[in-house]
Amino acid sequence: MGVSLYYTAEHTTLLTEQEQENITLIVDKYNDTFEYTEEAESFDLYAYNDSESEVMLAGATKMPSSMDVEILMYSVNHWLQCLTEVRLAVADAEWHVHLDDNDAVWVDDKWQMEE
Repeated sequence: MGVSLYYTAEHTTLLTEQEQENITLIVDKYNDTFEYTEEAESFDLYAYNDSESEVMLAGATKMPSSMDVEILMYSVNHWLQCLTEVRLAVADAEWHVHLDDNDAVWVDDKWQMEE
């Protein structure tokens, strides 16, 4: 059974061209440096500037299928860091990030899993 990280950002305005370019650079950097590309999905945004639903960004990333806790924690932390940079690159949005049923929280300008 797979575990996935889900992320959504809502806003009343669309992303600017500069924000879109910054997000692409951030996502490409994290996809290129992810150590378990053969075992998991890359960072994916399946909704981008959906003006009808106010969803600015939405996506999901499946974690590696390995049962190794270190691999899972590396993967979660890697993608949360990616989301941290994306959030900092986007002006004013309401975010929801969760790993299946467990919410991530925004603390000290970074995403982390609730304890």
